[in-house]
Amino acid sequence: MSLHILINISSDTENLYGVRFFTSFCKSSDQCSVTLFHICRLDSRDSSASLMEIWKKPDASEEGMLAEGAQRALDRARRNLEDASVVIREMKTKTVQERYGKVRDILSEGSAGLYDAMILGRRATYALQWMFDRPGDEIPQALIQQTTFSCPLWICCDPEEGRKNVLLCVDGSASSMRAADHVGFIVSHTPHHSITVFHVSNSSKDNTSKIFNAATAILDSNNLERSRIHHKTAWGLSVSGAILSEENRGRYAAVAIGVAGEPGNGLLHSLSGKGETAAALINKISRAALWICP
Repeated sequence: MSLHILINISSDTENLYGVRFFTSFCKSSDQCSVTLFHICRLDSRDSSASLMEIWKKPDASEEGMLAEGAQRALDRARRNLEDASVVIREMKTKTVQERYGKVRDILSEGSAGLYDAMILGRRATYALQWMFDRPGDEIPQALIQQTTFSCPLWICCDPEEGRKNVLLCVDGSASSMRAADHVGFIVSHTPHHSITVFHVSNSSKDNTSKIFNAATAILDSNNLERSRIHHKTAWGLSVSGAILSEENRGRYAAVAIGVAGEPGNGLLHSLSGKGETAAALINKISRAALWICP
């Protein structure tokens, strides 16, 4: 089964962080289908222009209307993907008029399109805050409340040279086990990456072995070799601090978390509580991508 990835493209042609991360992380995969997704913002000049500007001879892979700024960004994204070593089975471009706000529209498209992942650039941090009109530490609760949030969301920065592998953060919750399944499926298509299953213990009641066994069983179901699966435990009252320290120490390309932690305790409890862990990870991870799984 091939990967089907949605990459959000803004009109910013200089960065394209989502495209850069995708080509860096998936460089050895030959089973990828990519949809480049552009939303014409309601308050943008491109938005009003796009209502009147339709390509005279649209490519068969184009869907929707493109204004000049969007066309430049999408063209550059396509060139970057074509020049990369990723073998893309199918590439499609889709543009839509903003309806509910940028990120809500992306979540809706991700849910409707049955994608394996939705990729947003680093500026998505601010888009998330604008979307929910609330501070960063409340974003996870807002995501949980979104019924359209059914597809993993990758927030990407400019990838740092030499980084690889995935830090999979688990606490035994259903959400973190879904993150394990997502990571296992993605990494099964990218053989140059391995997975470190990471648990931060901050309670004597933690059953680390049980958590690791459950996550490993899910990874095994994705046909991953055991040599590519590692386990690591840290102790700390600051869960986000432990994750950030390990992310920097291991120079991982991505950090994966489940958005809803185990109630009462566990690695991601503060994700569904005060939101301190989520806020720290969204705001402070600057060299690795953050994969948020529903």
